[in-house]
Amino acid sequence: MNASQQTSSDLGLVDVRRALLANGYIPVPVNGKRPRIKGWSNFHPKAEQIEGQARRYSDHTNTGILCGDVVAVDIDVPDVDAADHLYTMALALPDAAGALQRIGRAPKMTFVFRASAARRKKATGKYLVNGHECQIEILGQGQQFVAFGTHPDTGKAYEWTGASPLDVPLADLPEIDADAVDAFVAEADAYLASVGTATSKKAEPRVSQTVGGSFWKQVNSAALADPDRWVQSLFSAARKEAGTGAWRVTSEDLGRSLEEDISIHSDGIRDFGTEKTCTAIELVMEYGGAPTAKDAAFWMCERLGRDPVELGWEQRELGVRMTLGSLSKVHAAANDDAPVDDDEPVTAVPQSNGLPDHLCYPPGAVGEFTRFIVGCARFPSPHLALVASLAFTAGMIGRRFKGPTGLRSNIYLVGLAESGFGKDVTIRASAALADSTSWGAKVSEWLFMDQIRSLPGLTNKLRKSPTSVCIQDEFGRWLADHTGRNVATHRAEIASALMELTGAPQGFWGGQEKAAGNIARIVAPCFTLHGVSTPSTFWSALSSGNIAEGLLGRLVLIDVGSADPVKVRNPPNSIDNIPPALSDRVAELLGLSAGRFTGPFFALNAKSDEKPHPIMTASWAPGVDDLFEEFDDRIRAMKKTVDPQYRPILNRVGENAARLALIVSVGCDPKEPVITAEIQRWANAVAEHSLQVILRGADQNIADNDRAAEYLRVRQQVVRRGSSGITMRDIVKNLRGAIDKRRLEDIIAMLRQAREVHLAKVPSESGQTKLRYWAAESMPQNAIIIPLEGG
Repeated sequence: MNASQQTSSDLGLVDVRRALLANGYIPVPVNGKRPRIKGWSNFHPKAEQIEGQARRYSDHTNTGILCGDVVAVDIDVPDVDAADHLYTMALALPDAAGALQRIGRAPKMTFVFRASAARRKKATGKYLVNGHECQIEILGQGQQFVAFGTHPDTGKAYEWTGASPLDVPLADLPEIDADAVDAFVAEADAYLASVGTATSKKAEPRVSQTVGGSFWKQVNSAALADPDRWVQSLFSAARKEAGTGAWRVTSEDLGRSLEEDISIHSDGIRDFGTEKTCTAIELVMEYGGAPTAKDAAFWMCERLGRDPVELGWEQRELGVRMTLGSLSKVHAAANDDAPVDDDEPVTAVPQSNGLPDHLCYPPGAVGEFTRFIVGCARFPSPHLALVASLAFTAGMIGRRFKGPTGLRSNIYLVGLAESGFGKDVTIRASAALADSTSWGAKVSEWLFMDQIRSLPGLTNKLRKSPTSVCIQDEFGRWLADHTGRNVATHRAEIASALMELTGAPQGFWGGQEKAAGNIARIVAPCFTLHGVSTPSTFWSALSSGNIAEGLLGRLVLIDVGSADPVKVRNPPNSIDNIPPALSDRVAELLGLSAGRFTGPFFALNAKSDEKPHPIMTASWAPGVDDLFEEFDDRIRAMKKTVDPQYRPILNRVGENAARLALIVSVGCDPKEPVITAEIQRWANAVAEHSLQVILRGADQNIADNDRAAEYLRVRQQVVRRGSSGITMRDIVKNLRGAIDKRRLEDIIAMLRQAREVHLAKVPSESGQTKLRYWAAESMPQNAIIIPLEGG
């Protein structure tokens, strides 16, 4: 242990932070690897505030350093050879020998410099090198890195090679400028591209447009050519980087919980928070409240000083001035509260928060099935294809496999998607894959069951096929009929059965009297649910009782997000033409060999009154058990910080991750299934995504009575408008008389008193004043909040 590490151990948490502050750094309380404190990036504590801050956030036992004046060159590269090469490249940076070097989990390394000028984050693309996800990140303004404490993955202290920030004041760090950073990022990206496979590329120039046509393309091209004319009109808090000329908009300024920002450059537009590229028109629709591509394009033309006809528009609208946040065609001097002729409410496009696309394609059979299903659809959704592939694979491997913790492959998967995402194709493709072996339709007849309509129906299917997959379309509607306080007893028992069946593969289910009749005893049933629902139907079906009972935590929710699927006119695949390689995969997972069964291990030989035999256990690759246990411990530790009513959900997240990892590992090799680090990280990420969807969705949507439902409904009216805000007139119009005036006024007052919603004035471009309601997270920077009377 070097001197600086010894000093940090001896000093204690408060003294370490005070010492950092004395050396010119801004210490940040960190829980694990990141702060879980609202507004942490704005912390600039004084020495006398450090102790109180430590008491207030006692679970934040690690200490980070705020970036901005500090620049951290983070070599986030687990592959040893690639890390060594990039370490050598980093040492070639100007004065890098004098930079501080921190190790969290070797061979990863972070170099710490002083910035010549504060700037936002830079990063290479993400690349898969020898099975490891690798990336270089230059942490900048609004970010932090952990300097002292315990690494959550290794359980060991963060180390400094030589001196640490406790020894070297900020003013004495070697300085690095924007040009050096940009050159290093470009060189590192080229190196990673040469040794790995890209999983997430840097923003490239956007050429093709989802809205089609040369007019749209020309507007987007003109916008990228001259971003200075429009960016700050759309994002008042945007800042321009001196080195690259790129405009940056932080997630904090956007009122979202993501850490990364949006970059707008002549080469393209990249949202580093969602890891997606987009067009200028799409930005105006999402963040400016323009309801259509045409409205967004016309607004952009006005900012650029270009006539739409000049850019290819054939039907010019005369006398129209587009104002963000307004559907109406208004004159420049129109009053914001004046009557307008539009019949449709303004709806800001909600932020896409679906499962990241790269997580939709895990290794092995699950990923292969997903790619095939995606290729069959005219409106492909990798998310719904993943739900289908996981459920299909889980059903095929059934009772014959278990994971290292003893859990089986039974899992409840629900895809949340609006209409139009091609869910029918995912269902038909699963059946086509099942029937593509030499056993034909027998496989799908054995594997899939009809939607659950009665407890006897569920029981009879499991007696015939103790491993079954239920495809439950409109799952939200089914939930509404089977959960809640006023549900008939025979229906409530079906929901109870779903909860009982999650643990049944390790024992038995049934053998008791139910309202619907005697339930036969079934040994080790392995029941998997493949559900699809629209988000609104799903959340409206639930109550807080479903949280307490544990049903919600048993679901793995895969959220498609808000981005519409892109139509494919001629899909490359067909469910009528299953590739032989995929048929072989299905046969292998079923236990078929040379077109016939191979004894008791053949899946279709399963009997409901006998224990499954033999059973194969998937093993963890070396060190992967630590990866799983640390994830499970971290999620369970959230009990200290989440609303107590959500704590039962946390207990199930690790189980879901274990089941997901088992399914994918068997799909990779059913003869010797091994859960690798790549598989477990994927499973952890999907399970945690589901948790976040549940926590966010439950908080925003679940109501236990009509009054609570009305409260949430009014709140959503404001939240959906985002940065555009909403007038009382539009709230009343959108509710269509569902809530009377007095009750609506009471709800608005409660929302304002809770500071979830603000009534505020904002100067408009015409010189008039907008008087609107904004959700707290979407308030414009120049808004003047009107105090609540008596509050």
